[in-house]
Amino acid sequence: MFLVYNSDLLAEDAFLLTANDRAFQYGDGLFETIRYEAGQLWFWNDHLSRLTAGMAALHLLAPAAAWSETLQQRVLALLAANGLTQASARVRIQVWRQTGGLYTPTTNQLNLLITARPGQPFAITNQAKIGIYPDIQLAYSPISGYKTSNALPYVLAGLFKQEQGYQDAILLDQQGHLAECVASNLFWFRQDVLHTPSLQTGCINGIARRQLLRAFPMVREGLFLPASLAEAELVFTANVMGIQVYKGRLSETLQARLLTLFSPT
Repeated sequence: MFLVYNSDLLAEDAFLLTANDRAFQYGDGLFETIRYEAGQLWFWNDHLSRLTAGMAALHLLAPAAAWSETLQQRVLALLAANGLTQASARVRIQVWRQTGGLYTPTTNQLNLLITARPGQPFAITNQAKIGIYPDIQLAYSPISGYKTSNALPYVLAGLFKQEQGYQDAILLDQQGHLAECVASNLFWFRQDVLHTPSLQTGCINGIARRQLLRAFPMVREGLFLPASLAEAELVFTANVMGIQVYKGRLSETLQARLLTLFSPT
């Protein structure tokens, strides 16, 4: 497989980082995971918007005006090099600060890494068990809505769900409100109103979350305690790779609407 490092197309085994690289030393960066399906980079503009805003929040130098077009061309070239143009794929774009300094950096220049691997088509599945992860709570900050390279709360929540035999785990904020899940945002319907935790909980400003909030006219974002899920008729999680239903059943109308929103089929 090949990857793109800055402007170079390299074989994966030719890619090396130094021991003082800031992504390794400090998690000083961001990433986006994009679904490629049916010849399309899904929700490209939203991914790029979140990545660019996150770069500004980390004080990384703003990209050139033509960066979006150049970046997309590099992604498509990588998909072709890896033989994935006719397949479903997961594209990961990672940016991080170049080497220099300790906690205080000496540069705001960035490195860029793009990888592309086989993926699965968007799917809606029914899952059995979800639990609440009790050990680490999220908090709102100027960077909490972005996918930073420091993902330890989600790593540990992932280990918790594995140990407990859950399909997913819910993280809470510091006041005990529902926030999000390991790799997806949390949603539920109650009396035909779509509910989801506010970004003030410290949850990621998810790309699938953006699509759902635009698509449904009756939405309530807020601070909700776990008991809210007991009152819901339908509970599900969503990211750009799929939707997982944990309580209730999607009506045929709602399922068709979601597939139209997220899938080419």
